[in-house]
Amino acid sequence: MFKNQDKQNNICFIRTESGYEQITYAELCKRRNTNEEYKSKKFFPFHGMLMEVSPKDYTDFYKSKRRQKYIDERSVENGDFSYNMLTTDDFNGEDILVDTSKDIGDAVIHKIMLDKLSSSIILLSDDEQKLIREIFYEGLSERKLAEKYSVSQVAIHKRKTRILDKLKKFIEI
Repeated sequence: MFKNQDKQNNICFIRTESGYEQITYAELCKRRNTNEEYKSKKFFPFHGMLMEVSPKDYTDFYKSKRRQKYIDERSVENGDFSYNMLTTDDFNGEDILVDTSKDIGDAVIHKIMLDKLSSSIILLSDDEQKLIREIFYEGLSERKLAEKYSVSQVAIHKRKTRILDKLKKFIEI
């Protein structure tokens, strides 16, 4: 019944009128040898222990277990495959089915917006284009640009906001 080497000390639970009684496997064997009633008791493994169950529960448990074994054997013979077979403690086999590719609709919208932005930037003055390029393409901060042009950071920020509002209007047209 137990796969463990130290069978004698494994725990068993015997049904009594008041609930379950905990005994060792050695005690269960002893009772089976001395009491005919214990020979007919049915047990199934439960978290490394034996738990007494009714004959019907015992039959249902092993019938279900045998059915699953039969299904697994047929699946192997037929070459069936289930993503659940790939599931481990660290990985869920069904995760393979998740589509991680970008939505084509989103990609098209993104491309259209980039095209509109490119055609709108051309409508800006040279100074406005230069500021946008320095902030968004070269990654210069408003503070660095303020030092470069000898103006306040607030002035650069206001200018950037006006240019972005202008671009937004161009794109919406």
